Amino acid sequence: MITVLDKVYRTVASPLSERWLGGLHAGLVIKGLYLQWKVAAILRQGGRSVLDAGCGPEAQLAVMLAGRYPTCSFVGRDLHVDREVRDAVRRTNVSVIESDLTRLDSSGEYDLVYSIDVLEHIEDFEGTLDRLVGALRSRGLLFIHVPSLDQRFWFGSGEDEASDRFRAHRSGDDHVYEGFTLSQLTEALERRSVTVLDARPTFGRWVSLLKETFSYGERHGVSGIGLLLLPAVLLTVALEILFVPKRGNGSMILGMKQERTAT
Repeated sequence: MITVLDKVYRTVASPLSERWLGGLHAGLVIKGLYLQWKVAAILRQGGRSVLDAGCGPEAQLAVMLAGRYPTCSFVGRDLHVDREVRDAVRRTNVSVIESDLTRLDSSGEYDLVYSIDVLEHIEDFEGTLDRLVGALRSRGLLFIHVPSLDQRFWFGSGEDEASDRFRAHRSGDDHVYEGFTLSQLTEALERRSVTVLDARPTFGRWVSLLKETFSYGERHGVSGIGLLLLPAVLLTVALEILFVPKRGNGSMILGMKQERTAT
């Protein structure tokens, strides 16, 4: 019976992870849905060059998006990349590189740069933001998601959700900043000639509840908790997109790099 259930689970979960969501971890799914909502239009145009700045050791979103948009090219960069993941990436339109974003030297190379829950780990926030903007072509899009400075949790403080709970601690795992406000992000982008197209809280009250429920279930070994919560996650994120929460545990901003003017 267990074998049959496992087979059914893999049959359902694998295509969802690989084709649509990048995984079944609730936090990753939620942030990935926000990303796809804001950037799908430019990716559907095809022929776009994309940087996942801080793709994570497994580069789930970069690999998933590369499969969905085969005419676009994707580069994932992270301080730590699992060798198995790097060796397993076979698609011609995606590469995963172990590198330090604070030393990124790309100039006008990408149509889209996205960075999800990365900048709070980097002490040189300003310098790294300069490099991300510099990597964009004129009218290129920059999507950033970071924790909010004002966070509230349903179950405790959230400290038991540290990124190193299920693997060995690595350099860069710790937060240098507790979070950022939307006004901080907006001002930072505008100083760099980036026009803000959208800025809003994420992980509002009910989305945060589902994220914490997932984490609680994962910690206590609830099998298939990600798949069980997925319908509710999809619904609440859709509602949060339609009805912007007044506050949230995350902050999202989308900007467009201004065109260079002739001198």
